[in-house]
Amino acid sequence: MAGERSAAGDVAAPAVDVSGEWSATGWAPAQHDAAARLAHAWGRAARWERWRDPVLAVWLIAALGWFALLAGGHHHHLLVAGGSAPTLAFALLVVGGAWLEMIAAMMLPTAIPMVRTFATVSARAPRPFAAMAAFLGAYVAVWMAFALAAVAAATALQAAAVGGGWRWIYVRPDWLLAAVLALAGTFQLSPLKDRCLAMCRDPMTFIFSRYRRGVRGAWALGLRHGLSCLGCCWALMLIMFGTGVGNVFAMLLLTAVMWAEKTTRWGRRLARPLGFGLLLAAAAVALFGDALWGWGIYAPLYPLCGVGVS
Repeated sequence: MAGERSAAGDVAAPAVDVSGEWSATGWAPAQHDAAARLAHAWGRAARWERWRDPVLAVWLIAALGWFALLAGGHHHHLLVAGGSAPTLAFALLVVGGAWLEMIAAMMLPTAIPMVRTFATVSARAPRPFAAMAAFLGAYVAVWMAFALAAVAAATALQAAAVGGGWRWIYVRPDWLLAAVLALAGTFQLSPLKDRCLAMCRDPMTFIFSRYRRGVRGAWALGLRHGLSCLGCCWALMLIMFGTGVGNVFAMLLLTAVMWAEKTTRWGRRLARPLGFGLLLAAAAVALFGDALWGWGIYAPLYPLCGVGVS
């Protein structure tokens, strides 16, 4: 018995049953040791759940997006810019694929707090993985709609530059970049930016005030979150049309800024200084754009849609 004295007079340690068996997953306690066996099963389940964590899946998708951008972004850029695309439709397809990679790489990391909160809330709902897929799919769909609209606008600008009276877009692309920077800087100082950023920074309030169980509810919530994120970051993403889709430095910088705005404690205080900084950058590009272009600091707009200038 536990607590019996030995021949030397010392109190013996309690007897512990360490019987069990080895399995493919490691040591498993004996059947009669229910508490230890439950803990063993709980540990295996926890390890499995970590691999099924949707946040990990989002990070993996974002990493794949960055890999695709770094491996093929400049190739896409040169393919379209060099006029090797046989049709405008093909050029738009190339740019659309590049934008899908950019959304995965740049926007999904900024949505991690919202994804984590949604995963927690929907964990016990029916079909949680289908709900998460619907939530993320709706979020990406909002950004793809923005990308398609922006590419269509860029195509119209380039057509006007080639066949109309807007050739200055090619002669002085720095003016276009300056206009985009000024627009982004002005929006950073607006009340709409502040409201949208506040929604993105408070996932608990956002989800609990709008959550509905099921796949349809997850899709609707993903659309709402996508729209609030679009309202927060559309002007910053528009800068990519001024710098060129293949500008990896601009993508890294914008990703860091948007991630900091939405996830750090001081992110909300970053919006206004960033707005003033963008306005100063717009003035610098407008005044010294030729030199910046000559030094290769930014790319002109024409690589976006594969329209050449004769």
